[in-house]
Amino acid sequence: MEQQELQSKILMDLLTKIKQGDKESSKQFLDSLEKNGAPLIENIEGDTENNLVTFIYKAKEEIDNVLLISPVTFNDLQQCKMEQILDTNLWYKTLKIKNELRIFYYFSINDSFDNDWERRFKESKHDEFNDNATVFKNVLENQDKLISYVIMPNAKKDFWTKKRENSFTGAIHEYQFESKILNNQHRIRIYIPYNYDPEKSYSYLLLTDGNEYIDILSAPTTLDNLILDEKIPPIVAIFIDSYEETRRQELRCSDNFGDMIVKELIPWVRSKYNISNMSSEAVIGGLSLGGLTASYVGLKHSEVFGNVLSQSGSYWYDPEGNKEGECWLGEQYNQIEKLPLKFYLNVGVLENEKQMIGTNVKLRDMLLAKGYDVYFEQFNSGHDYLSWGETLASGLISLIGFEKQ
Repeated sequence: MEQQELQSKILMDLLTKIKQGDKESSKQFLDSLEKNGAPLIENIEGDTENNLVTFIYKAKEEIDNVLLISPVTFNDLQQCKMEQILDTNLWYKTLKIKNELRIFYYFSINDSFDNDWERRFKESKHDEFNDNATVFKNVLENQDKLISYVIMPNAKKDFWTKKRENSFTGAIHEYQFESKILNNQHRIRIYIPYNYDPEKSYSYLLLTDGNEYIDILSAPTTLDNLILDEKIPPIVAIFIDSYEETRRQELRCSDNFGDMIVKELIPWVRSKYNISNMSSEAVIGGLSLGGLTASYVGLKHSEVFGNVLSQSGSYWYDPEGNKEGECWLGEQYNQIEKLPLKFYLNVGVLENEKQMIGTNVKLRDMLLAKGYDVYFEQFNSGHDYLSWGETLASGLISLIGFEKQ
């Protein structure tokens, strides 16, 4: 996405006052931030599609630089640089941003402009003036990580992920599952719908990164609401936690991981819950690498899963690592006869154009050319958690939703 930087009237007024010797202006501005919050969102005269958004960072000590990391800046680290407000401890950056977007952001202090994004994220700071933040739980370090976000004025409001008062809710059962194939353990949480009847067979959904789907994306609430509104039938959902130390190995087209799901986990779940034996009533899904995994397990085990739900799938993945921008997994589907599968694919409009959007579009086109039923959606955000909760609902409706009357 092309980003433009314009001048904020609020900031220009502050700068003018400081230059004129108004010693109280900085304190008044800071008081306003603490009371009303940030970032500052301003209208643009004659422009109904965009707003000016000004991000503010307050330094606790003398620093050399601050970078604003967000989907509309991080393609060029030089464009991420914030400006210091004269000799104050406040830094700012003003951007022209479409008013229908959802955007995460964080601040990188004294950045070295290298490609170590893992370190940059780990050391990042959230916006202390913004109460809106996603909480990432780091169990190993026993420390939560906050990432700020802004919902632009015309962004579509959350609906499915919002808990409703006096609504029937399903139950969550927690287990530790030991896999002989993987020689490890995973926390498994099972969602069962309200009024679950063990004598009745249920469609089911399996999701990797279960901790994030439950703790960040409110997937159980989404399932409650979808079932309540009769958009999908009552279903059982299986949430598999992913762990930092094994996630990349397990979710990069691993046959062992797929075998664990099909040969160990599903039979184990079936021994405890009455889930369907029909592949058309089984959905496997995930986000990012989990989306890639869902499509790979569908490729290898369509006899078990007849529906693939992929959210921002990492289809840049190539086991040989030598075909940047191509879609290796799409080629695997292209080389075999059409399987009994339905697909839901999505990707954000702010995601990397070649690596993410391009490869998702290629997979879609390859699948359509083979005759697959594919529902493809682009959402107004980036590779983040701001839209995956809501679009989980879109995916389930498209795959197993009740037919419109």
